[in-house]
Amino acid sequence: MARDEALASGLENGHGVLRLYSWVRPTISFGRNEPARVRWQAARGDEDIDLAVVRRPTGGRAVLHDAEVTYAAIVPQRALGGPRGAYVAINRVLAAGLRALGADVSVVEPSADVVPLPPDAGPCFQSPVAGELVARGRKLVGSAQARIGGALLQHGSIILSGDQRALRRLEPAATPVTPPATLEELIGPVEFDVVVEAVAGAAAEMLGGSWERSAWSPTEARTVARLRAERYDLEEWTFRR
Repeated sequence: MARDEALASGLENGHGVLRLYSWVRPTISFGRNEPARVRWQAARGDEDIDLAVVRRPTGGRAVLHDAEVTYAAIVPQRALGGPRGAYVAINRVLAAGLRALGADVSVVEPSADVVPLPPDAGPCFQSPVAGELVARGRKLVGSAQARIGGALLQHGSIILSGDQRALRRLEPAATPVTPPATLEELIGPVEFDVVVEAVAGAAAEMLGGSWERSAWSPTEARTVARLRAERYDLEEWTFRR
């Protein structure tokens, strides 16, 4: 999370960034304003859970990062039609990349029946909202945004396999949790690197411009270290609600 924010805070004029990554261990990320402390303590009270937990700089609801590809797209705030336009545009890029792999996915179109959900509405993949990717009537990609400086950060999770079952421990026993769609059920087992290449290729084709792979600069690395020390490594941030 610190890396995503560092990329957004240091974005240069006329540039954009697409970061695609995985996690060292299964991790639950809570949205910036989502209640976390009581739910996490209740979940851990049942049994020891071998999960890490972080809080995102973006909004939205809880996500389990495991057997998935996490993406972070950073663009100038007014690029791609502003926050709402960017949300749809970036998800269309993801859809094109996944369709190239043979996945039958669609982007939820805005309608009176699809409205934003509050931070305490349950796991991210429980309900799709306008602009998100679905397959077979269930959410496949969950995404969230934040404005950081002059940049717009949108990041989210592309589910490869699994059912986000660990998130059920955060909810009351009687609360139904709809499992997400997965790429595995749509096209069979798929490797992380294959999905990364498909999404990166779709981004280059649909968003235009010149693209190059890059390593972390010394300035970015220092920003990451500072953000971790000030925020992301602190329980005061992770469990501030």
